Amino acid sequence: MTRISLAARLIAGAVIAVGTGAAVTGGIAFGWMPQQATPVSQKVAPAAADSVLTCPGPLLAIGRDSSAASQISIASDGALTLTGEGTKKSTLKATGIDGDAGPVRLITSASGRTTPEAAGAASATVAADDLGGFSAAPCTSALMDSWLVGGSTATGAADLITLANPGDVTASVDLTVYGKDGVAAAAAGKNIVVAAGTELVIPLAGLGIGDDAPVVRVTATGAPVRAMLQSSLARGLQTGGVDQSGVVTAASTRQVITGVHVIREQQDDPTTVVRLLAPDDDTTAQVTVIGEHGTTGPGQEVPLTAGTPAQLQLPLAAGNYSIVVTAEQSVVSAVWQATGTAAGDDFAWVVPAPALAAGQPGTLVSVPKGAGPELDLLSDGDAAKVTLTPVNGGNAQTVTVDSAQASSVAVQPGTSYRITTDGPVHAAVAFVGDKALASYPVWPGAAGSAPVTVYR
Repeated sequence: MTRISLAARLIAGAVIAVGTGAAVTGGIAFGWMPQQATPVSQKVAPAAADSVLTCPGPLLAIGRDSSAASQISIASDGALTLTGEGTKKSTLKATGIDGDAGPVRLITSASGRTTPEAAGAASATVAADDLGGFSAAPCTSALMDSWLVGGSTATGAADLITLANPGDVTASVDLTVYGKDGVAAAAAGKNIVVAAGTELVIPLAGLGIGDDAPVVRVTATGAPVRAMLQSSLARGLQTGGVDQSGVVTAASTRQVITGVHVIREQQDDPTTVVRLLAPDDDTTAQVTVIGEHGTTGPGQEVPLTAGTPAQLQLPLAAGNYSIVVTAEQSVVSAVWQATGTAAGDDFAWVVPAPALAAGQPGTLVSVPKGAGPELDLLSDGDAAKVTLTPVNGGNAQTVTVDSAQASSVAVQPGTSYRITTDGPVHAAVAFVGDKALASYPVWPGAAGSAPVTVYR
């Protein structure tokens, strides 16, 4: 290529570039340059999913047959209270149990994009030589990850973990046990297969931990499971209570335990104990007790070593309390409470209650049969007005929940309610009797799927 031809080409390119720039400039000036189109969009609510709840099964007893010490049998069937339009009941198969009564599954079908509402709870009473007391627990959703904070393998305890799979796919479950020596590698807790539509019962002592204050993490793969803990206690030849307690859904830096009741002032043996665990990191938990007239005193500090449970006794006067646990690192917690330590006394484990949000449509809760039921409330901020409306008709009740005070309102057994509030509150259903004690948190209703933006 010659210098002349190269120069000519450069000049020609410059002219074309100038011309193109002029054309673009002119196009902008005269407004005929193509504009960027804005896509048309609209928000669409996804189709709602069915509501699937699993209720507590019957109270169980282990070792009643001396020739089969590990045999589990039914000690007392429960009484179920439920609500939900079009809710269908079915019974899961309880494997390894002498009897055919398993937990009840509640399925409420969705209609279009409307999230179905349902609630249920069951209660049971037993008075036998080896098992005695009252229990009440709600029907809840299955989870992939949850925590059982409670139970014991000490002498006199006969505690059972129940794993229910209400779905159509087999679940594989790992039970990670935290005890006085940290995380226990229990081979019996690994790769537990829970077939679809069944419940499996595992003795806590069978995990080989030998601990009087364990915490168990339940991790499922394949399908979620509903985990529960049945605790029972015998002191020599005398029964000391029975309980069915649900799970702590997640570790967090703040947990509110509502529905703690002290029937009579503590004597020699403790009747109110907080159990705590920091799963991952060392931390210090602050335990604050809120009574009917406000905070009972400064919070108590509990140093926590990662992976090792700790307990704090609370010598409280008779009354209704909420316990607030805070820490810089995530923790799980629960409260053990008892009517006393004599023959025929009862106990209950109380797990944290999530906050119920303000506004409509509110939350459904069922109150099963039992003596002295009440709804215990704690405001999560300023004072709030809470209204309880019986689902099947009847007069609504409205109560003002003052800030930083434990409140309660009497409710009717065998009744379901809709709870609405104008401010966030924590709530629990409690049964309080001289020899009967139970408490469980009120869970927020299933939230509908958030609308998605569709572009076209």
